Amino acid sequence: GIDLIFMDLHMPVMDGYEASEEIRKISSSVPIVAMTADVISGVREKCEQSGIYHCISKPFDPDLFLQTVKDIILRSSDKAEADETVLDQAVGLKNMGGNQDLYRRVLDEYLKENRNVIDRLTPAIEEKRYSDAEQIVHKLKSSSGSIGAIAVYNKAVALQRALKECDQSEIDKLSGVFTRLFSKLLEKIKQQRSPITV
Repeated sequence: GIDLIFMDLHMPVMDGYEASEEIRKISSSVPIVAMTADVISGVREKCEQSGIYHCISKPFDPDLFLQTVKDIILRSSDKAEADETVLDQAVGLKNMGGNQDLYRRVLDEYLKENRNVIDRLTPAIEEKRYSDAEQIVHKLKSSSGSIGAIAVYNKAVALQRALKECDQSEIDKLSGVFTRLFSKLLEKIKQQRSPITV
């Protein structure tokens, strides 16, 4: 695969903006770096609209070039780590017997069933209705494990225990982490519009 694309904005036949838009139809994730002599706000905005999120100005600055590449590498590894933590598709697919269509339907159902979980869980915890909160967490726990959301499953286990024991300090510590992780999971599932790859 291609890890990084350097794009000249002022190419003949097809300019960098148009080329980037075509690339984005194939890949939404490969980083594109614009090489341009006019890095002004209007150009940056046009770049972002075309799916270019990094710009290097001409004349070429080797230090800026290296820093940009480092930033992209760090961001890519952070994103990969975050995605992997939130949803392990290999585990989910294995749990569905390798059936991609079934996994897709289960993910869609999970999203439908749990889209309002945070809206219900947060007030339940704030109002110290721990029994209600525990039931909400318990309900999504096993299905989270089934789809491969291992991090959410593990946090749900810990949060459910804290809610059952009315352990205020543990609840305070875990509820914020769980909410952030669960929100990321729902976003990840929403983004899964292409065939699942493992």
